[in-house]
Amino acid sequence: MPLETAPLKGLRIAVTRERGRAQEMADIFAKQGAAPVLCPLITFLPPDDWKEADEAIAKMRDFSWVVFTSINGVAYFCNRILDKGKRLDELKGRRIACVGEATAAELRRFGLTSDYIPEQQSSEELLAALSRMVKLSGQKLLLPRGDIASPLLRDGLRKQGAQVTDPVVYRNVPDAEGARALQAALKAGAVDVVCFTSPSAATNALKALGAEAKQLLGKTRVYSIGPMTSRAIKDEGIELTAEATQHDMLGLVEVVVKAEGHRAGK
Repeated sequence: MPLETAPLKGLRIAVTRERGRAQEMADIFAKQGAAPVLCPLITFLPPDDWKEADEAIAKMRDFSWVVFTSINGVAYFCNRILDKGKRLDELKGRRIACVGEATAAELRRFGLTSDYIPEQQSSEELLAALSRMVKLSGQKLLLPRGDIASPLLRDGLRKQGAQVTDPVVYRNVPDAEGARALQAALKAGAVDVVCFTSPSAATNALKALGAEAKQLLGKTRVYSIGPMTSRAIKDEGIELTAEATQHDMLGLVEVVVKAEGHRAGK
Protein backbone atom coordinates (compact mmCIF):
# COMPACT_ATOMS: atom_id res chain seq x y z
CA MET A 1 0.00 0.00 0.00
CA PRO A 2 1.52 3.38 -1.02
CA LEU A 3 2.31 5.35 2.14
CA GLU A 4 0.52 8.47 0.86
CA THR A 5 -2.80 6.54 0.66
CA ALA A 6 -2.35 4.51 3.84
CA PRO A 7 -5.32 5.06 6.20
CA LEU A 8 -3.12 5.37 9.29
CA LYS A 9 -0.36 7.47 7.71
CA GLY A 10 1.95 8.82 10.43
CA LEU A 11 -0.34 7.84 13.29
CA ARG A 12 1.57 6.92 16.45
CA ILE A 13 -0.14 3.88 17.94
CA ALA A 14 0.77 2.36 21.30
CA VAL A 15 0.55 -1.43 21.03
CA THR A 16 0.00 -2.94 24.48
CA ARG A 17 -0.38 -6.56 23.41
CA GLU A 18 1.63 -9.12 25.36
CA ARG A 19 5.35 -9.47 24.85
CA GLY A 20 5.97 -12.07 22.17
CA ARG A 21 2.87 -11.10 20.18
CA ALA A 22 3.07 -7.29 20.18
CA GLN A 23 5.34 -7.17 17.13
CA GLU A 24 2.78 -9.03 15.01
CA MET A 25 0.18 -6.35 15.69
CA ALA A 26 2.73 -3.56 15.23
CA ASP A 27 3.66 -4.92 11.80
CA ILE A 28 0.01 -4.88 10.70
CA PHE A 29 -0.37 -1.25 11.79
CA ALA A 30 2.89 -0.33 10.05
CA LYS A 31 1.56 -1.74 6.77
CA GLN A 32 -1.34 0.70 7.15
CA GLY A 33 1.11 3.58 7.44
CA ALA A 34 1.19 3.90 11.23
CA ALA A 35 4.24 4.37 13.44
CA PRO A 36 3.74 1.70 16.14
CA VAL A 37 5.06 2.26 19.65
CA LEU A 38 5.69 -1.07 21.39
CA CYS A 39 4.49 -1.01 25.00
CA PRO A 40 3.68 -4.62 25.98
CA LEU A 41 1.86 -4.49 29.30
CA ILE A 42 1.63 -8.19 30.07
CA THR A 43 3.75 -11.26 29.66
CA PHE A 44 2.78 -14.90 30.08
CA LEU A 45 4.64 -17.55 32.05
CA PRO A 46 4.02 -21.20 32.97
CA PRO A 47 2.15 -21.86 36.23
CA ASP A 48 4.12 -22.22 39.45
CA ASP A 49 2.76 -25.76 39.76
CA TRP A 50 1.62 -28.07 36.94
CA LYS A 51 0.02 -30.61 39.30
CA GLU A 52 -3.64 -29.88 38.51
CA ALA A 53 -3.01 -29.67 34.78
CA ASP A 54 -1.01 -32.90 34.79
CA GLU A 55 -3.78 -34.69 36.68
CA ALA A 56 -6.28 -33.50 34.06
CA ILE A 57 -4.02 -34.67 31.24
CA ALA A 58 -3.73 -38.10 32.88
CA LYS A 59 -7.51 -38.52 32.91
CA MET A 60 -8.24 -36.83 29.57
CA ARG A 61 -10.61 -39.59 28.48
CA ASP A 62 -12.97 -38.74 31.33
CA PHE A 63 -13.90 -35.41 29.74
CA SER A 64 -16.63 -35.02 27.14
CA TRP A 65 -15.67 -31.41 26.29
CA VAL A 66 -12.48 -29.36 26.42
CA VAL A 67 -13.14 -25.61 26.38
CA PHE A 68 -10.46 -23.08 25.45
CA THR A 69 -10.99 -19.38 26.17
CA SER A 70 -7.65 -17.99 24.96
CA ILE A 71 -4.77 -18.51 22.56
CA ASN A 72 -2.45 -18.98 25.52
CA GLY A 73 -4.71 -21.62 27.05
CA VAL A 74 -4.34 -23.67 23.87
CA ALA A 75 -0.60 -23.12 23.53
CA TYR A 76 0.39 -23.85 27.11
CA PHE A 77 -1.93 -26.82 27.52
CA CYS A 78 -1.02 -28.52 24.24
CA ASN A 79 2.69 -27.93 24.77
CA ARG A 80 2.42 -29.39 28.27
CA ILE A 81 0.89 -32.55 26.83
CA LEU A 82 3.79 -32.83 24.40
CA ASP A 83 6.36 -32.01 27.12
CA LYS A 84 4.97 -34.93 29.13
CA GLY A 85 5.85 -37.22 26.23
CA LYS A 86 2.21 -37.75 25.32
CA ARG A 87 0.40 -37.35 22.01
CA LEU A 88 -2.41 -34.95 21.22
CA ASP A 89 -4.54 -37.79 19.85
CA GLU A 90 -6.56 -38.07 23.05
CA LEU A 91 -7.76 -34.50 22.57
CA LYS A 92 -9.12 -35.53 19.18
CA GLY A 93 -11.50 -37.88 20.95
CA ARG A 94 -13.01 -35.01 22.95
CA ARG A 95 -15.36 -32.33 21.67
CA ILE A 96 -13.59 -28.99 21.67
CA ALA A 97 -15.03 -25.49 21.97
CA CYS A 98 -13.04 -22.30 21.40
CA VAL A 99 -14.08 -18.81 22.42
CA GLY A 100 -13.12 -17.28 19.05
CA GLU A 101 -11.43 -17.67 15.67
CA ALA A 102 -7.97 -16.70 16.93
CA THR A 103 -8.13 -19.39 19.61
CA ALA A 104 -9.33 -21.93 17.04
CA ALA A 105 -6.46 -20.94 14.73
CA GLU A 106 -3.97 -21.66 17.52
CA LEU A 107 -5.62 -25.04 18.00
CA ARG A 108 -5.16 -25.81 14.28
CA ARG A 109 -1.46 -25.10 14.70
CA PHE A 110 -1.38 -28.26 16.81
CA GLY A 111 -3.29 -30.26 14.21
CA LEU A 112 -6.60 -30.03 16.06
CA THR A 113 -9.94 -28.55 15.06
CA SER A 114 -12.68 -26.94 17.11
CA ASP A 115 -16.17 -28.41 17.14
CA TYR A 116 -17.73 -25.10 18.10
CA ILE A 117 -16.89 -21.38 17.94
CA PRO A 118 -19.51 -18.80 19.00
CA GLU A 119 -20.41 -15.99 16.61
CA GLN A 120 -19.42 -13.41 19.21
CA GLN A 121 -16.13 -13.95 21.03
CA SER A 122 -17.06 -13.84 24.71
CA SER A 123 -17.36 -16.20 27.65
CA GLU A 124 -21.01 -15.19 27.98
CA GLU A 125 -21.81 -16.25 24.42
CA LEU A 126 -19.83 -19.48 24.80
CA LEU A 127 -21.73 -20.33 27.98
CA ALA A 128 -25.08 -19.62 26.33
CA ALA A 129 -24.17 -21.74 23.30
CA LEU A 130 -22.99 -24.72 25.33
CA SER A 131 -26.15 -24.49 27.41
CA ARG A 132 -28.23 -24.72 24.22
CA MET A 133 -26.23 -27.52 22.62
CA VAL A 134 -25.49 -29.81 25.54
CA LYS A 135 -27.39 -31.17 28.51
CA LEU A 136 -24.71 -30.03 30.92
CA SER A 137 -25.89 -31.82 34.04
CA GLY A 138 -23.42 -34.60 34.79
CA GLN A 139 -21.08 -33.70 31.91
CA LYS A 140 -17.36 -33.52 32.69
CA LEU A 141 -15.71 -30.49 31.12
CA LEU A 142 -12.07 -29.44 31.07
CA LEU A 143 -11.38 -25.71 31.06
CA PRO A 144 -7.62 -24.93 30.89
CA ARG A 145 -7.20 -21.31 31.97
CA GLY A 146 -4.98 -18.46 33.02
CA ASP A 147 -4.46 -17.61 36.67
CA ILE A 148 -6.61 -14.47 36.58
CA ALA A 149 -9.30 -15.70 34.19
CA SER A 150 -12.86 -14.63 34.90
CA PRO A 151 -14.83 -17.33 36.76
CA LEU A 152 -18.00 -16.51 34.78
CA LEU A 153 -17.83 -19.45 32.37
CA ARG A 154 -16.73 -22.00 34.98
CA ASP A 155 -19.36 -20.93 37.50
CA GLY A 156 -22.08 -20.76 34.85
CA LEU A 157 -21.35 -24.31 33.73
CA ARG A 158 -21.31 -25.59 37.30
CA LYS A 159 -24.66 -23.96 38.04
CA GLN A 160 -26.13 -26.15 35.33
CA GLY A 161 -24.74 -29.30 36.87
CA ALA A 162 -21.54 -29.72 34.86
CA GLN A 163 -18.43 -31.06 36.56
CA VAL A 164 -15.76 -28.55 35.58
CA THR A 165 -12.03 -29.07 36.04
CA ASP A 166 -10.18 -25.79 35.44
CA PRO A 167 -6.43 -26.13 35.92
CA VAL A 168 -4.21 -23.06 35.61
CA VAL A 169 -1.92 -23.56 32.60
CA TYR A 170 -0.34 -20.10 32.43
CA ARG A 171 0.22 -16.98 34.52
CA ASN A 172 -0.53 -13.41 33.46
CA VAL A 173 2.26 -11.13 34.74
CA PRO A 174 2.54 -7.32 34.44
CA ASP A 175 5.33 -6.18 32.12
CA ALA A 176 7.10 -3.41 34.05
CA GLU A 177 9.39 -2.47 31.16
CA GLY A 178 6.46 -2.04 28.79
CA ALA A 179 4.55 0.01 31.37
CA ARG A 180 7.51 2.37 31.71
CA ALA A 181 7.68 2.67 27.92
CA LEU A 182 3.99 3.60 27.71
CA GLN A 183 4.30 6.14 30.51
CA ALA A 184 7.34 7.78 28.91
CA ALA A 185 5.70 7.92 25.46
CA LEU A 186 2.51 9.45 26.83
CA LYS A 187 4.37 12.06 28.87
CA ALA A 188 6.44 12.98 25.81
CA GLY A 189 3.28 13.41 23.73
CA ALA A 190 4.57 10.69 21.39
CA VAL A 191 1.32 8.71 21.14
CA ASP A 192 -1.90 9.50 19.29
CA VAL A 193 -3.75 6.21 19.84
CA VAL A 194 -3.60 3.55 22.55
CA CYS A 195 -4.91 0.04 21.82
CA PHE A 196 -5.81 -2.20 24.74
CA THR A 197 -5.98 -5.91 23.90
CA SER A 198 -7.15 -7.33 27.23
CA PRO A 199 -8.61 -6.29 30.59
CA SER A 200 -5.30 -7.04 32.29
CA ALA A 201 -3.38 -4.83 29.85
CA ALA A 202 -5.77 -1.97 30.62
CA THR A 203 -5.56 -2.58 34.37
CA ASN A 204 -1.76 -2.72 34.28
CA ALA A 205 -1.60 0.54 32.32
CA LEU A 206 -3.89 2.34 34.73
CA LYS A 207 -1.89 1.12 37.72
CA ALA A 208 1.38 2.17 36.14
CA LEU A 209 0.08 5.62 35.20
CA GLY A 210 -1.48 6.12 38.61
CA ALA A 211 -3.07 9.50 39.30
CA GLU A 212 -1.94 10.74 35.88
CA ALA A 213 -3.84 8.05 33.96
CA LYS A 214 -6.92 10.11 33.12
CA GLN A 215 -4.88 13.15 32.10
CA LEU A 216 -2.36 11.26 29.96
CA LEU A 217 -4.82 8.92 28.24
CA GLY A 218 -7.22 11.83 27.79
CA LYS A 219 -4.76 13.31 25.30
CA THR A 220 -5.04 10.20 23.10
CA ARG A 221 -7.77 8.14 21.48
CA VAL A 222 -8.32 4.86 23.30
CA TYR A 223 -9.50 1.66 21.60
CA SER A 224 -10.58 -1.61 23.22
CA ILE A 225 -10.66 -5.20 21.99
CA GLY A 226 -13.94 -6.09 23.74
CA PRO A 227 -16.54 -5.52 26.48
CA MET A 228 -14.49 -6.64 29.50
CA THR A 229 -11.54 -4.51 28.42
CA SER A 230 -13.85 -1.56 27.81
CA ARG A 231 -15.31 -1.99 31.29
CA ALA A 232 -11.84 -1.89 32.86
CA ILE A 233 -11.13 1.37 31.03
CA LYS A 234 -14.46 3.08 31.67
CA ASP A 235 -14.50 2.13 35.36
CA GLU A 236 -11.52 4.43 35.83
CA GLY A 237 -13.26 7.32 34.10
CA ILE A 238 -11.24 7.02 30.88
CA GLU A 239 -13.10 7.97 27.70
CA LEU A 240 -13.25 5.16 25.15
CA THR A 241 -13.06 6.06 21.46
CA ALA A 242 -14.35 2.73 20.13
CA GLU A 243 -14.62 -0.99 20.82
CA ALA A 244 -13.89 -3.74 18.32
CA THR A 245 -16.95 -5.54 16.93
CA GLN A 246 -14.89 -8.68 16.39
CA HIS A 247 -13.17 -9.25 19.72
CA ASP A 248 -9.69 -10.27 18.61
CA MET A 249 -6.52 -8.62 17.35
CA LEU A 250 -7.68 -8.26 13.75
CA GLY A 251 -11.01 -6.88 14.92
CA LEU A 252 -9.18 -4.25 16.97
CA VAL A 253 -7.00 -3.31 14.00
CA GLU A 254 -10.12 -3.05 11.85
CA VAL A 255 -11.92 -0.63 14.17
CA VAL A 256 -8.83 1.57 14.46
CA VAL A 257 -8.39 1.69 10.68
CA LYS A 258 -12.07 2.49 10.16
CA ALA A 259 -12.39 5.14 12.86
CA GLU A 260 -9.05 6.85 12.24
CA GLY A 261 -9.50 6.69 8.48
CA HIS A 262 -12.90 8.34 8.85
CA ARG A 263 -11.38 10.95 11.17
CA ALA A 264 -8.73 11.75 8.55
CA GLY A 265 -11.32 11.80 5.75
CA LYS A 266 -9.87 8.73 4.03
